[in-house]
Amino acid sequence: MYPNVDITQFTQSAKAIQKLFKDATAISSKIANDPVFAKQLMEKAQQSKQEEVQKQLQSIGIESEINISFNPNTIHITLSPKKGESPCCQLTFLLYWR
Repeated sequence: MYPNVDITQFTQSAKAIQKLFKDATAISSKIANDPVFAKQLMEKAQQSKQEEVQKQLQSIGIESEINISFNPNTIHITLSPKKGESPCCQLTFLLYWR
């Protein structure tokens, strides 16, 4: 009735997303524990300096590909496996600043 399932890709995706969670934790920890970093990040975002915001986040030592957007209320961060790795998963989170 239903085809047999192959969990290979599914389990590989679950393993790969653990790296993304690690990078998300590094980002949230840096913002939570470094008020100077957080202030600089918000100021750059407020000035629509997308590339500078991205560079600042990457300066934390993020290994994942990072894609960001922001608006007056939030920063939207999407992490994906590095280029050259299997595009198996993504992790997206929002941090509200208003």
